[in-house]
Amino acid sequence: MAFQSKFPSDIVKITPASSFQLRDLGQTDAWNGDKLGRRDFGTARVTDPGDWLDLIASPASEEHLSIHFEAARRLRASIPEDLPLIQTIFDPMFQARTLARGVWDEHVRLEPELIETALDALTNRTVQMIETFRDIGVDGIFLAIQHAGMDDYRHLGLPRALTCLRAAGGDAMNFVHLHGSGLPGWLVTAFPETTVHASFDENPELLEECLRHPQLSFAGGLSPDYLAKSSAAEVSQAATAILTRMEGRRFILGAGCVLVPDTPAENIHALLGAARREVCAIDA
Repeated sequence: MAFQSKFPSDIVKITPASSFQLRDLGQTDAWNGDKLGRRDFGTARVTDPGDWLDLIASPASEEHLSIHFEAARRLRASIPEDLPLIQTIFDPMFQARTLARGVWDEHVRLEPELIETALDALTNRTVQMIETFRDIGVDGIFLAIQHAGMDDYRHLGLPRALTCLRAAGGDAMNFVHLHGSGLPGWLVTAFPETTVHASFDENPELLEECLRHPQLSFAGGLSPDYLAKSSAAEVSQAATAILTRMEGRRFILGAGCVLVPDTPAENIHALLGAARREVCAIDA
């Protein structure tokens, strides 16, 4: 709320730690001072194929998740009704790869059916989570996808990501965040009726593909390092250049990924100012 008061934005996004969907599954983690809030994970929850069976068979509690449900409930009650609130959700493939880091590739190769079953179980749990957030009053989800550039994503990850997006409902304000750099252009059209979000300065192929599809919705902007280390004038110029390229398209300007906590306030204001100048110019 303090950030929204200082930097009034058109959408409020809840950004929990990437472990928030995994704690109730038995995955431990700790924050060791990372400036972006990223956690260091403890021993992998899955180290042998039998662990997948335990994970599939054991009903997960909502002890940790309940904290996030309550946070969303309080935030929804604290902001204007017409200000959209979206909840970050990490896709099932990220969850599975994190739970089985170190053995994922081996298990995919040796136990493909087991991996599919485990991914389906994680997807079902994520769907239930999304439905609860929607019942609370969240307007949509920000589906963070970390492995879209991997060879197995199209087969294992994409179908489950689409299931999660559908779970939010046809009237949801959904975003897909494509994390990383150098991602393939085909991802732009892989998520129908969803706003695709990325760092365009790190993904020229995505940007070029966006420009070929003016009917689709896109969001994004500048990378965290650029926003943190450039001058306000440079941020304003770069943001304006993106808006110029996106003219006539359905586009939401924002950060391309996270904001580094020590991003200068004047740089954030420069980003917001560029967007609002563009809107005023269109309205005029």
